[in-house]
Amino acid sequence: MRRPLAKVLMVAGFGGILAVGLAVGAFASSRTSPSPAATTSEITEPATTTSESMPGPAMSKSNLYVAAMDARAEVPAPKGASPRAGGAFALWLSHKGTKYSATWKLTFENLTGRAVAAHIHKGKSGVAGPVVVPLCGPCKSGQTGTKPISAATLAAIRTGGAYVNVHTAKNAGGEIRGQIR
Repeated sequence: MRRPLAKVLMVAGFGGILAVGLAVGAFASSRTSPSPAATTSEITEPATTTSESMPGPAMSKSNLYVAAMDARAEVPAPKGASPRAGGAFALWLSHKGTKYSATWKLTFENLTGRAVAAHIHKGKSGVAGPVVVPLCGPCKSGQTGTKPISAATLAAIRTGGAYVNVHTAKNAGGEIRGQIR
């Protein structure tokens, strides 16, 4: 098993077999072309989960999104990043009434230094975009959290128009990146 695939499986594994399947699909699509088309599952009706914890085995396919991150996907290209730098991101969307939230888990390794921040950005593959959800700063691999998100951010995630990246002091614009699918 290739190392990046193992990381995605480890992060997404908390959701059971369904999450593993989605993670493998996201990883495969991120490796098959330099600019893959969005393959995000549509959420026909937001989930009614309101728990602050990470989702369990009863997750629905339509609420889980993943990203395999590496330095090659970052725009602009990071300086001095190891070819082994990478990570994985899993995102669970839920709502209560008209309020949406994203529960997430982030892992990474082989960065040029400490992870000073991680964000969800609005932007298509290959395009740098604005921060729409600050996740952590400083960040630790394996970190989890829950953040409120706007309807516009929800729409960007659903349509493949959002990505996650991790920033270091050496690469303040981002060192690794992955499109959320």
